Amino acid sequence: PQQPYGAQPPGGYGYPGAQQASFGGQPGQPGQPYGGQPQQGQPAAAPAPDFSPFWFAVPVPRPLFPEDGSPTPIAELAPGTWYLAVEQRGQALVAQTQDGRRGVLQDTSGIQRG
Repeated sequence: PQQPYGAQPPGGYGYPGAQQASFGGQPGQPGQPYGGQPQQGQPAAAPAPDFSPFWFAVPVPRPLFPEDGSPTPIAELAPGTWYLAVEQRGQALVAQTQDGRRGVLQDTSGIQRG
């Protein structure tokens, strides 16, 4: 029989016997949170709700760690250079370098806000 215009053909979309895909997993089962689980058992600190990005400088060289919690620094922030703080996580800041890399500055003592 002829289907009315716009009606879904029986058997799913795309080919005969296809199952309907459901985005977000099976109904009734919670999905994986965006971004996955924190690494190395570290709790995920929620971003500060009233945070506004700002420029800052460090008083002494400071390591910038990956956002996934890895212990190896991805960069070193140098005094006399301005960096953009894009997020706050507890006492730490997520900073962006001039070349676009993002990482966590754990020691924010003595920083100069611009």
